[in-house]
Amino acid sequence: MFEIDLEWPVASQYVLRPVQSPKRDFAIYPAKDATIIWRRPLEQNPSLYAEFAKLNGSKQSCLEFAQKYGLLIIGHPMNLHDPGKLETLRMWRRQIEVVRDVIWRCELSRTNPAEAFRQFGKKDKLVGFIELHLSMKSPLSPLSLDVRAQSLLSAMELQAVQSILSGRRSIQCIECSTPFEIGTGARRSLSKFCSSRCKDNYHNRLKALKARQPSPQGSAERVVRTRIMEK
Repeated sequence: MFEIDLEWPVASQYVLRPVQSPKRDFAIYPAKDATIIWRRPLEQNPSLYAEFAKLNGSKQSCLEFAQKYGLLIIGHPMNLHDPGKLETLRMWRRQIEVVRDVIWRCELSRTNPAEAFRQFGKKDKLVGFIELHLSMKSPLSPLSLDVRAQSLLSAMELQAVQSILSGRRSIQCIECSTPFEIGTGARRSLSKFCSSRCKDNYHNRLKALKARQPSPQGSAERVVRTRIMEK
């Protein structure tokens, strides 16, 4: 559908600090001596939007997400040490609901277009803050149009739209619980594992568990020997 371009700063460590307003809330900050690394989170996780939408809004879940992917809106390294209340847990919880709403709208429009039109046919929803760039990537090809998200949050909203409307959906790996995509342009719809490694680990664990369990024949033989000894 379109290519989403995002390079995003991630601190080596984040911490939670209480904020004055609103009371009893916390903001996520880079640690004092943290270093900044530029990453490409959408390439790191093709189902990043689904991982974010599954957060329960707790201190631990939001902080762990930030440790892996960075803050939601504050992107410039000079501003990372002063996110203030823009990156409070309350704000994160609100944005989790925003992404969930985007997912729900897109899924409903694919499974039941008539109902989707009835609910929000004339209620357009703003999705993300983006810039459109004419980009020349190769001396052998013409200009292309790049969609550059202005924040991690905008990138996740666009990723959800692109994935779901293209016929893909996110499920959890039954081995490691990591979200991954199945469907058009992704893994097969019957896939249960996010990688071959997880598939091998799952089956190896089952084999090891089965090997430790006594066979029915062995159990019967032990019962017979026990009865003979009792006689």
